[in-house]
Amino acid sequence: MSSLKSRSRREDKVETVVHKDHKVITPPATLRKRAMTIGGPGGVDTFDMAALERAEAALVELEKEFSGWMVLEIDHLEEARVKLRETPADDEARQILYRAGHDIRGQGKTFGYPLAAEFADGMCDLIEGAEEIDQTVLDLVDGHVDAIRAVVRNDVRNGGDDIARSLVTSLRTARERIIGVDRFVKINVEH
Repeated sequence: MSSLKSRSRREDKVETVVHKDHKVITPPATLRKRAMTIGGPGGVDTFDMAALERAEAALVELEKEFSGWMVLEIDHLEEARVKLRETPADDEARQILYRAGHDIRGQGKTFGYPLAAEFADGMCDLIEGAEEIDQTVLDLVDGHVDAIRAVVRNDVRNGGDDIARSLVTSLRTARERIIGVDRFVKINVEH
């Protein structure tokens, strides 16, 4: 019990230890108190379950619109692909395509299309890693864009679809021939 009291006192006040050539100042450790309550020190530990339920219901309603949003993102991606094909040496066209892919990479999982996000991720790696945009790169960009379109068109929401997994592997192999295996190292941790 005495160690609990001494720890409690240490959490409440600043400690200063003076040494011969320096001072060590330890601020109060109040994080534990703040983490235990909602509303900060002395706050009331109440959680509004009704608010959580309302938020979850709103998310379910939004899910109905996710497919439409993905279609809009794919339209942007398609426009960017066409622009890059017209002017493959144009850095701005390359950046526009990268940003369109980046948006899908970030939103795909949120919108329920993890495979679209994975294909977009690979396309972004390709665009970023390619020394120049030649016909081989353009063809591989087409493969990534077409894969994203197919995932959304066919409403493939399962990231473990066998055909899609095979396509992921094929595109990764082709991409690695262009940008190198070690250019982008990613570590995926499953919980």
